Amino acid sequence: MSLQKTIQPGPSAQAASQAASLQALLNGFLREVLPDNATLTSGTDAVEIPLSHIPARLRVAVAYYSRTGPHHFGAAQIRFAGRSAWQAAAPVQVMTLIAQECFAHLNERDPGKLPEFLRGVFNSNAEIEKILRRNAGTPDPDCFLAAEQALAYGHWLHPTPKSRDGLSDWQQAAYAPEYAGRFPLTFFAADKSIVSQDAAHGTAADMAHQIPGIAGAFQLPTHEALIPAHPLQAQMLRLDPAVQALLASGKLRDLGTAGGDFAATSSVRTVYAPDCPWMLKFSIPVRLTNSLRVTLRNELDVGVSMARLLHRLEFSKLSPRFRIIDDPAYLTLDLPGRRESGFEVIFRDNPFMGTAGKGIYNLAALTADPLPGRNALLTTLINRLAAARGQSPAETARLWFEAYLDCMLDPVLELYDRHGIALEAHQQNSLLDLGTGLPSRGYYRDNQGYFITRDAFPRLSALEPPLAGQTALVYPRGHINQRLAYYLVVNQIFAVIRRLGCDGLTSEPALLLQLRGRLIAAASRFTGAAAEFARYLLTAPSLAAKANLLTRVHNVDELETTAQEGMFLQMPNPIAAAQPQPLQERADVPA
Repeated sequence: MSLQKTIQPGPSAQAASQAASLQALLNGFLREVLPDNATLTSGTDAVEIPLSHIPARLRVAVAYYSRTGPHHFGAAQIRFAGRSAWQAAAPVQVMTLIAQECFAHLNERDPGKLPEFLRGVFNSNAEIEKILRRNAGTPDPDCFLAAEQALAYGHWLHPTPKSRDGLSDWQQAAYAPEYAGRFPLTFFAADKSIVSQDAAHGTAADMAHQIPGIAGAFQLPTHEALIPAHPLQAQMLRLDPAVQALLASGKLRDLGTAGGDFAATSSVRTVYAPDCPWMLKFSIPVRLTNSLRVTLRNELDVGVSMARLLHRLEFSKLSPRFRIIDDPAYLTLDLPGRRESGFEVIFRDNPFMGTAGKGIYNLAALTADPLPGRNALLTTLINRLAAARGQSPAETARLWFEAYLDCMLDPVLELYDRHGIALEAHQQNSLLDLGTGLPSRGYYRDNQGYFITRDAFPRLSALEPPLAGQTALVYPRGHINQRLAYYLVVNQIFAVIRRLGCDGLTSEPALLLQLRGRLIAAASRFTGAAAEFARYLLTAPSLAAKANLLTRVHNVDELETTAQEGMFLQMPNPIAAAQPQPLQERADVPA
C-alpha cells in the first residue's frame, strides 16, 4: 500500500485560515488543558470533548493522527444535552467554544482575559486569511528570503500565531515579511558620549557605515556616531519625551531615511538585504505571539560574548556541516535611569549575501502545512529530488532525513558534549542548505538561545571573561536536557517527522526508529553532556513541551518572566515508545 497522497484543489482562503486556526487551538487544548480526558491514539477517527460551560459535547474528525506533532482535524459537530442527533459546527463556533472551555477548566477568574484571548485568536485568523489571499499565486520559495517570507500560518502549535498587537494594516503591508515589502532604514546621529557599543571584532560604529547606499549620504562630525533604526522603532522613539529632549539638546539628530531597501525576515524585527554584510535586529513596539519584541540589554552583551567564545573554541572547524550565525556587535544609546533606551540594534552576520541564499530554507517553512491546493514545501522538494535521482519518494525521504540529522542533530550534540553549550534550535531558528538536494549544511541563529551547563561555565568564562556576568545562561544539566529536548527534538525534529508522515512519504514510526538508532549511537559515542542527553531522550517517559496556549491564556510575556521563557508541560515521549514493526506491518510501508 502506498502512503503517497493525491493533492486535490484546496479550500478558499477563508476556509483554510479557519481550519488552520482551529487546528492550532484544538491541538493546544488537547495537549495542555485536557491531556488525560481526550488523549488520542492511533486509529482514532474522531475526538469527543464534553463541554463544561454549556450542556453539550463536541466531536471533531481526526484526518491524520500524529505521534510527534499536531494532529490534522476535519469537520466538527456539536450535540446538545437531551438531543440524540449531532449537528454541524462551524470552525468559528468551535474556536469560541474551545476558548471558553479553556477558561472554564482553568478556573480563570479575570473577566477581561477571555475577550482579550478571543481577540488574539480572531486577529490572528484574519491575518492568516489576508496572507493566504495575498500569496495564492506566489511560487514556492527557493532561497533564504523567500522562505523567510513564506510562513503563512506561523507557529504550528500556537493559538494566536499571527496576532500582532501594535501594527496597523498599512504597517503590516509595509513591514511584515508575508507581504514582501521593501523599505529603507531610518538613521540618527548621536553624540558618542551617550553611545554604548561593543563588537567581537572591529567596531559597531564602523559596521553601521557598511550598510549599502549610505556612503556619502551623511557627513558626521568626529564626535557623532551613526545609529540605524527600523522605521517602526523610529516612529516610537520620536514620541518618547526623553528622546525629544535629546533632539532638542543637539546630542541626537534625526537624519531620516537613507540607503538601500531592506526586507523583514521571519522574525519581523530582523531585516535583510542581499548586498549588506549584516542582518540588523531591532527593538520594535509590537507584541508578536507571546512577547513584546524589545531587545534587552543582556541580549546585546550575550551576542558579542558568544561570538567571541565560539570563535575561540573553533567550533566551525569541529562541525563543518553546521554553522552558528553570530550576532557579533551592537549599538544603542544610554538614557538616564533606563536599562534599555529603545535604540538597541544588533548586527548579525549575513552568510546569504548575493546568490549565497539560493537553496537556504528555515525548518518552519519546510515543515509548515501547505497553502490551499498545494503540497507542503518539504514534500515538493523531496518528490522533485526523488524524480531526479530515479528513486522512490519513500527511499529519498529516508536518505533526506538521515542527511538532515547529520546537519542538525549531530553538530548540536557535539557542541553540547564538548563544551556544555546547548542551543535553542527550534524550527524558526534553524536553517538548511538544500542547494544540492539533500541537506548539506545546517545553520543556527539567535543570541537569546544559549544554555551553558554549570560544570562547563567556569572554563568558558575563563576563555571569555565578560561571560562571567551572564549567569542567566547557566543551568544544571537536567534543566538543559529538558529545554534542549523541546527546542531541538519536539519543536524541530518532530516537525520534520510529522510532515513526512502526514504527507505519506514514509511513516512516523519508521522515522522515530531511525532517530532512535542515531541516539543510541550518540549515547555510545559521546562521553559527556550529549551522552546523558541521548539516554534521556531514549528512556524518559515524557518530554517537555512549551505550553503556548496556557502562556497566551494567562497573558504571560515570556521576556518578563525570570527565565525569559514561557510555560512548559510534559508530553508522552514517542522516542522511548518506538518499537520495531512486526514483519506483516512492514510490508505495508513503502520501501
